[in-house]
Amino acid sequence: MPWAEPEKNSVQIMFASIARRYDLLNHVLSLGLDFYWRRQMAKVAGAESGIKILDVAAGTGDSTLALAKRGAAVVTSDFTIPMLALGPEKFKNKAMADLVLGSVGADAQHLPFQNSSFDVVAICYGIRNVERRSLAYAEFTRVLKPGGRLVILEFSRPKWRWLRWLYDAYSKYLLPEIGAWISGDKIAYMYLPESIKHFPNQNELALELKNAGFTDIAWKNLSFGIAALHNGRTKCAQGILK
Repeated sequence: MPWAEPEKNSVQIMFASIARRYDLLNHVLSLGLDFYWRRQMAKVAGAESGIKILDVAAGTGDSTLALAKRGAAVVTSDFTIPMLALGPEKFKNKAMADLVLGSVGADAQHLPFQNSSFDVVAICYGIRNVERRSLAYAEFTRVLKPGGRLVILEFSRPKWRWLRWLYDAYSKYLLPEIGAWISGDKIAYMYLPESIKHFPNQNELALELKNAGFTDIAWKNLSFGIAALHNGRTKCAQGILK
């Protein structure tokens, strides 16, 4: 059967249903690699004191924490409110609440922020779920300052054929069963491998960012390409240095 991207409301309902088990599932299904991936994301983002970051599709806030732990001021956003609602208590428990400027319910395609508001926009495992990525890229460009950085952490294509085969088998057969056992929602974890399969590979995503107007685009594989980190910059206004 041909792949059909779920409608926005279906994706919201799906993620809302697994919100309270989402963090545990990320840790279990990635074998703990998600901690490393987020640290690398925060490093590439240049998160540090004095940098203001918008964390789009932040879910329950683990990516926000990774950015705040490096000293950045972060606004966390997501269009699935039950996931977003779990963040503040987590930020308080990790003594990071002072660095989280707010949690905002927001669709990546229609961000409720003023132009040139952020030094960095980060999105982790969320761009796959955006209905029209071109609209999201336009919004990222709008809310970023001239020369601002976009960082995307996303699942991708392992670099070796044997690892792709192993990863595909794990994603197709084991991942939904483990997801169903822990979260009670098998459908959500059947959606995950399908959405990865139909998402652009590393080079295709880089080209997509170039076509959206970003410059200085670079990417690197994490864990042999199971995930990948892409980043690029908005164009600088005349007379403003990067």
